[in-house]
Amino acid sequence: MTEKNCPYCEYDEFDIIDKNEFGAILPEHNPLSKGHSVIIPLRHIDSFFDVTEKERKSLSSLLELARNELKLRHQPEGFHIAFNDGKVFGDEQSGHFHIHIIPRYKNEPLKLDQRWGVTS
Repeated sequence: MTEKNCPYCEYDEFDIIDKNEFGAILPEHNPLSKGHSVIIPLRHIDSFFDVTEKERKSLSSLLELARNELKLRHQPEGFHIAFNDGKVFGDEQSGHFHIHIIPRYKNEPLKLDQRWGVTS
C-alpha cells in the first residue's frame, strides 16, 4: 500500500541504492552527514511495531548492506542508526516508517535537528 505525497512511497527509482522484496535503501534528501541514507519498508506503515517479521529481517539485511556500502564509499569512523516511531517531533514529511543510517566522521560532530526533537 502506498500513500500519495509520501516521499518514501513516491521516490525516484534512480535514487535506489539497493532494494529487496520488502524494502529499499535511499539517500536522505536532507542529510546530516555525507552518505546519510534511509532504509524504508516498501509498504507504507507508521510504526516499527507494525513491521512484519519478514519485513524486519529484510530491513535488517538492508541496514547491513547500507553500512557495508557506506564504509566502502566514505570510510566513516562509525554510524548513528536511529528511527522515530509514529508521527513525532513535527515530522510533517511522512508517517512512513524509516531507519536512518548516518555516517559519523572524525572531528565532525553530529548536529541533530527538529526531526529528532532537538530545538534551539
